[in-house]
Amino acid sequence: MNVIFLGVQGSGKGTQAKLLSRKYGWPHINVGEKFREHIKKETKLGKTAAEYIHKGELVPDKYVFKMIEPTLLEANQGFILDGFPRTEKQAEYLLDEFDIDVSFYLNLPEKVAITRIQARRHCNRCHKDYNLLFNPPKEYGICDACGGKLVQRKDDKKDAIEKRIQEFHKTTKKVIPLLKKACRFVDIDADRTLEEIHQDIIAEIEK
Repeated sequence: MNVIFLGVQGSGKGTQAKLLSRKYGWPHINVGEKFREHIKKETKLGKTAAEYIHKGELVPDKYVFKMIEPTLLEANQGFILDGFPRTEKQAEYLLDEFDIDVSFYLNLPEKVAITRIQARRHCNRCHKDYNLLFNPPKEYGICDACGGKLVQRKDDKKDAIEKRIQEFHKTTKKVIPLLKKACRFVDIDADRTLEEIHQDIIAEIEK
C-alpha cells in the first residue's frame, strides 16, 4: 500500500510511520531526514535546503521534487510518506504519478505540538534522537548509546516551531481537500498514547 501521514510537527507522523513500516515492511520515506542527509553531506541540494529549514520555512517544491523523486520510483512495493506532500503543487505531483491508498491526518492541538517539539534532543556524535517527554536518556543531556552530548536542533526552538506551524496552516491544510478526493482520508486524534494511535491506524489499514 501507498500511505501518507499528514499533521503538524510534533503530531507523531514519524513515529507512527516507523511503526507501520516495521509491521508491514513498506519503506518509510521521511522528507526531513532526506534533507538532513543532504545537509550533513554538504551537497548542493543540502546547502540550499538548510537556508530554508534553519529559518523555519518550507523548502520550495522544485528542490523537494529533486530530492524525493528517485526514492519514490525505487519503492515499487509500496511506501509510507512522512512530511510529503506539504503543498498543493506537491500533492498534485504525487497524485498524478502514484496511486495513494490511504492518508492519515494526525490531529494535534498547537500547544501540545510545541511542547513535544521543544522536548526533542539529538546526539551530536551518533545522531540518535530522544524526546524528554517520551524517551528521555538515562542521564540528562548524555546519549545512552555513545555518551555524546544531547543538543536541541535550531529548528526545534520555539520561534522556528511556531513559524513552521503557521506555514502548515497556511499551505499544507490546502492539501487535505485534494487527498480527500483521491483516496481514503482518516482523521486521527493524535493527543493520545502512541499505542492507541497505532492500533487505530492498523484497524484502518486492515479495512
